[in-house]
Amino acid sequence: MLANLSEGDLKLLRVFAKVVEAGGFSAAQIELNVSQSTISTHMTALEQRLGVRLCERGRAGFSLTEKGKLIYQASQRLFGAVDEFRAAAGAARNSLVGTLNIGIVDNLITNPACRLHQAISRFNQQAPEVQISVQVTSPTEIEQAVLEGRHDLGFGACGRHSPYLCYEDLFEERQVLYCGLGHPLFARSETVTLDDLKDQQFARRAYTAPNQFPNGVSLTSTATSDLMESVAVFILSGRYIGFLPVHFAQQWVAQDLMRPLLEKRLGYQNPIYLTIRKTEQKKPLLGAFLDEVHRVHRAVPEAVKPKKLARV
Repeated sequence: MLANLSEGDLKLLRVFAKVVEAGGFSAAQIELNVSQSTISTHMTALEQRLGVRLCERGRAGFSLTEKGKLIYQASQRLFGAVDEFRAAAGAARNSLVGTLNIGIVDNLITNPACRLHQAISRFNQQAPEVQISVQVTSPTEIEQAVLEGRHDLGFGACGRHSPYLCYEDLFEERQVLYCGLGHPLFARSETVTLDDLKDQQFARRAYTAPNQFPNGVSLTSTATSDLMESVAVFILSGRYIGFLPVHFAQQWVAQDLMRPLLEKRLGYQNPIYLTIRKTEQKKPLLGAFLDEVHRVHRAVPEAVKPKKLARV
């Protein structure tokens, strides 16, 4: 095992972590921007430094050994400690350093109430040395990634499942039911009734989302998605109906490729929340970014500002 930990060892451990998170050598090539042979060389060097075999690789695929799992978990704690040290050292010299990993649900950028880009701009001006990563993922994955420490904070929807996370509503997005060009309801979208929805094919969310359909309306869910973009694909096929954020669907509505159905009856406001681990609230780097997030969202014009909802 390692008697002395060098900068080179840290680099090898970060390569190992990326390989684990990508699920194999070939999948990690794009993330690391190196060849598979280079990754293999790094992994062999790390195994020699540690004196243990970390993973099995070959025709059967990639898998971690039991010792590999322990090393990966230990490496995550090590990376967290290094980032904490960098942040503390930066605070000692009155500057913020380290990494900030943000997870967001897809297609927030077209929501006029979302000011994340402004928060990043303001934060970068005061902390240009901080490495910022923004990853788009599903609502379920955001909470899991924040819990595991892979994300420092997340912007999610339809979640609030963990007692170990803090949740705060920032803004809302209106969700409306749509059908696409070619769908049987498209030509008469303005006169559709609840009875017309019975037995229609519905693009269902893979995560828990509000059920806006009243009792008696039976839908056939033969399509499942965990991202808004793939729900849009199903709707545009002309075979399915599904809910989309109004700000996202507007581009297709403007081209008359989608039309809303029973917007006043079934449309609803969906809160977008910010979540962090309860144990992370006092970290200087994260605190500075949260200050900017709160500052820019307090500045949202009244026309797009949501009503304040109860915190969970």
